[in-house]
Amino acid sequence: MPELLPQGGADGAAVRGVVLLLPGGAVRGHGRPSRLAAFGMAAPARRLAAAGRADGVAVVRLRYRFRGWNGAEADTLADARWALDAVRAAHGPGVRIGLLGNSLGGRAAFRAADGPGVVAVAGVAPWLPDGEPVGQLAGRAALIVHGDRDRGEAGAAHSLAYAERARPVTALRRLEVAGAGHLLLSRAADAWAPAVDFLLDALAGRDPFGRLPPEDAAAPLRTPVPVGYGARGGA
Repeated sequence: MPELLPQGGADGAAVRGVVLLLPGGAVRGHGRPSRLAAFGMAAPARRLAAAGRADGVAVVRLRYRFRGWNGAEADTLADARWALDAVRAAHGPGVRIGLLGNSLGGRAAFRAADGPGVVAVAGVAPWLPDGEPVGQLAGRAALIVHGDRDRGEAGAAHSLAYAERARPVTALRRLEVAGAGHLLLSRAADAWAPAVDFLLDALAGRDPFGRLPPEDAAAPLRTPVPVGYGARGGA
């Protein structure tokens, strides 16, 4: 069975919104979920919980059944949909939900955006292969943050192509972190902070894009995240 793990924030009747964290994983594999991928979301989880408590935001992380997406089985997506049902069962049908996915979890987050209660979805270095659907984003605010040196199957070029197809469907921003690869080792705080801002504002009913870096007029879907944004920006 998948499992929901509380990460802090509001409790009990005070919960008005929930951020569901979807960690990374592997393309294929039925082994245990990656502990390293879950650990990589610990810092944004703490930031979300601390800054969101005043707005009634709770933070939970999904522990998948398996490490991999596993082709047509789409195990990660199935677990994400199970988690959405579990969140609504725990907090009521009126709870507002934001999805935050990393890599493999980013694919699940964007696919599951049409789930009841979902108002916003964010992906940090999301795996968005060619042919991913975008229609399910309609009516949900969306954010992609990607390192410009991230190449390969989960690389920045794929998320850029996805954003180009998705932008006519819904309100969407895409930011790039200069010098960062897939693991975001050099500028992790700068990559995660915009997603934290975006989701907290969306769940609180504020403009989800209001605190993000201004859109680059020449290349709006490649808007750079300023160096140090994670320190001076973000919630």
